[in-house]
Amino acid sequence: MYRKNVAALIRCQGQYVACFRSDYGSWQSVQGGVEPHDLSLEDALTRELNEELGILPTDFKILYRSKFWRRYLFLSDTPLKQQRKLRDPSKSSRVGQEQLWFLIEIPDISCVHIENSMGEFARVDLFSITQFLSVYSQWKRAAFYDFCREIDII
Repeated sequence: MYRKNVAALIRCQGQYVACFRSDYGSWQSVQGGVEPHDLSLEDALTRELNEELGILPTDFKILYRSKFWRRYLFLSDTPLKQQRKLRDPSKSSRVGQEQLWFLIEIPDISCVHIENSMGEFARVDLFSITQFLSVYSQWKRAAFYDFCREIDII
């Protein structure tokens, strides 16, 4: 079973917001599960942006919503702490995540307030798309790369 998930590539002044995870030390984009109380996928995206980066709904604009869902598996090379989470019996039937990607834009990096977030990320930085792809979390990279191809930025 795949967990439904939304993910965001965040454009900011011609670069992209890269988020460094505080738990297993790798770079990725904002992403998170679609919860039963989310009224839409856009609602889930808005919630995740606020929870993970402290971004307010008035601070971003959705530029594109992917035409395709992308899947990735939780594999043996999944970081150790993530593997421990996966051993939780309530999550044992999940083999991976199925993501719908969004391209969003924020006007300035000052819209990001990780001090107001839930602590998932230790820091954020602005990268070119090439830099971001080169450091993106290995086990999630194929889905990210595929979305970048869909929007024709690589």
